[in-house]
Amino acid sequence: MSYPSGRQSLVGEPMLTEAGMIEYEMGYGADEFGNVLQGPFSGEKSSYQCEALSIHHWRICQIDSDFHIEIQVQEMPPRKLGLFVLPVLKVQFHLTDADVELKTAFFKRFHQYFHKGGG
Repeated sequence: MSYPSGRQSLVGEPMLTEAGMIEYEMGYGADEFGNVLQGPFSGEKSSYQCEALSIHHWRICQIDSDFHIEIQVQEMPPRKLGLFVLPVLKVQFHLTDADVELKTAFFKRFHQYFHKGGG
């Protein structure tokens, strides 16, 4: 996938694919992603609520605001690095006209809950 300029996206780097949509590639399986999204990310103490619209398609709403975002995922062929096989998940965020601060707060929380790695 590439940007409108033709530049190729890097793994894990967000890409604006069309008006109101951001796309990532993440090292998750679809079921694992859904478990985190519907579990810790939007649990009892969260200001976000998660509604499953269909398999691998969710709507996230922020309590007491007009913010909502739809997330769809699609499993892609895994990446093979020597003996390592890593899952690849295409994650699409369909954004609304919500306030920039609400979007920023959402993605900050999203990255805190979905970041993998050490060090």
